Amino acid sequence: MSAISCFIVEDDPQAFAYASSIVKSYQNIALIGHSDNIKEASFLIKQMKPDFIILDVFLTDGTAFEFLKLFEAIHFKIIFTTSFAKYAIEAFKFSAIDYLLKPYEEKELILAVDKVIADISKTNYQSQLTTLLHNFSHNDQSKKLVLKNTDAIHVITIEDILFAKSDNNYTSFLLTSGKSILVSKPLKSFDEKLRNHNFFRVHQSFLINLTYITSFDKRNEEVVLNEQHAIPVAQSKKKSLLNYIDALF
Repeated sequence: MSAISCFIVEDDPQAFAYASSIVKSYQNIALIGHSDNIKEASFLIKQMKPDFIILDVFLTDGTAFEFLKLFEAIHFKIIFTTSFAKYAIEAFKFSAIDYLLKPYEEKELILAVDKVIADISKTNYQSQLTTLLHNFSHNDQSKKLVLKNTDAIHVITIEDILFAKSDNNYTSFLLTSGKSILVSKPLKSFDEKLRNHNFFRVHQSFLINLTYITSFDKRNEEVVLNEQHAIPVAQSKKKSLLNYIDALF
């Protein structure tokens, strides 16, 4: 098996030494370069064409997102590393891209490298990276969400989601266009991502976009979205939902 090439973009000497020592422990990985700034790194990576890079999100001369914009297309895998920054981490989660939170343990980087090796020949994830760049620069309702299933990678704007419905360990999304997307992740994972973006878990099985509430049926204890979708409301959620509706007027 030919060696897999790696390039590290990191401006912290200690963090670089730590990451490089782990990478060098792999017999089938060649560490071909390193840079501590985005301008030099982009030039070298375009010349050297590594299979994957380890990329610090916040560098002294800019961010990883500014760095990625210097490429017309991304033909290498990326292991992102970052110190805590809520808006950056949220962007990763919405874009379905993994990251390592500093200070990370050796086993975490090993798992990330092993995943890169396993996925090295797969189609690049340009659509996910494009979504990541969008989400990093749009901290609002135009945020995009990546939904992956066996058929495709779907990139949707969260304002286009009417509601999400739980089906055991699967979640079905209904969009305003009428399109339905089924993904093999539990509703809980999307509740955690969307709850701060005008979404509300009205029932164990339903997460709704509050923007589309048109009425509340008191008799049947259902909230109606876009005048046509009746969603059951759990007793434990009823008061919070009615308080939200009252606040609209």
